[in-house]
Amino acid sequence: MGQHGTAGHTKGCFHHATLFYTGEDGFIDGTMPFISEAVAAEEPILIAVSGSRIELLKDIIGGSAEQVHFTDMHVLGSNPARIIPAWRRFLADHAPDGRPVRGIGEPIWAGRSEAELTECQRHEALLNVAFDDGQAWQLLCPYDLNALDDDVIEAARRSHPFLAQGGATSISDAYLHGHETAGPFNGELPAPSGPCQELTFTIDQLGTVRWFVAQIAAEVSLEPSRTEDLVLAVNELATNSLRHGGGSGTLRMWRQDGTLLCEVHDGGHITEPLVGRDPPRPAQPSGRGLWIVNHLCDLAQIRSTHTGTVVRVHMHLP
Repeated sequence: MGQHGTAGHTKGCFHHATLFYTGEDGFIDGTMPFISEAVAAEEPILIAVSGSRIELLKDIIGGSAEQVHFTDMHVLGSNPARIIPAWRRFLADHAPDGRPVRGIGEPIWAGRSEAELTECQRHEALLNVAFDDGQAWQLLCPYDLNALDDDVIEAARRSHPFLAQGGATSISDAYLHGHETAGPFNGELPAPSGPCQELTFTIDQLGTVRWFVAQIAAEVSLEPSRTEDLVLAVNELATNSLRHGGGSGTLRMWRQDGTLLCEVHDGGHITEPLVGRDPPRPAQPSGRGLWIVNHLCDLAQIRSTHTGTVVRVHMHLP
C-alpha cells in the first residue's frame, strides 16, 4: 500500500487527512501515491489545486486515467463556502452507489488575505460536519510548510483527524472533535479600517437598500455586472433580516484594500452550521438567500450569536 493507504482509516467513514509538504517535489511525492492508489483501484478522484499544479500532475499522470478529474481551486475556492457543495456534486455524480472515491483539495495557499484564511479554516472544520455521517470517502488536504505561517499549520492539525506525513497516515493528536471546537459562526469580525456609509432599513425600504448599494458601487467603480451581483446579494441579506432578524436591519458599506465590503446586521440567530453550503431543495420555500450570496460574492463571512447576526460580503474592485 502507498503512502496514504488505510493506516488510521476507520473503514466506512469520511477520512479527512492533511499532508504537510515542502516545495514542488514535496507536493508530488506526497500526492502521487494517493492518486496512484485511486487509479489502481479504479476509484474516481477529484483534484482541486492551482492551475499550475494541475498541469504538473497531468504531465505525470498522462491521459489514460479517465477517473482522474481536475478543477482549479483558485477559482472554485476563491470563496471557501463553495467548496463543500463541489465535493457533494462530485460524490453525487461519480459515486451515487456509495463506491469509494477520493479527493485532493488545497484551499489555503500563500497570498490568501486574513479574511480568506479565517474562512478557509472554518471551512476545513465544517468538512467534518458535512461528511462525517455520510458515505465513506477520502480527502487529502496539502499544506505547504515553506509558504504558510506556523499558526495556519497548527490550525490544520486541529481541523484534520488524520495526518499524512513521513510515509504513513496517522491519527492527529491535535484534532479537535466537534464538541471541542468553537461554533462556525462564533467570534467577531475586524472593525472597518475606514469610514463607513450606513443605512438602517425596515420592511418598506428594500428599494432604498438596492439603490444605496448601487450608488456606492458606482462611486468606487465596481463593474456593472458585479454591481448587479452585489445588489442582488445584499437584497437577499436584507430580506433575510426582515423575515428572520426581527423585521429590520442595518447596512454598512466601505472600501478597504481594493475591496468593497457590505455588512448587514440584524437581531436574528443562525444555528444551522452548513447554511449557505447545502443547496436548497427545489420545493424548498425559503433558505436560498445565503446560498445565492455565496455564489455571487468573492467572500462571505457570517458571525452569529443569540444577540444578533452579522453577514459581511466582499467584492474585489478592478
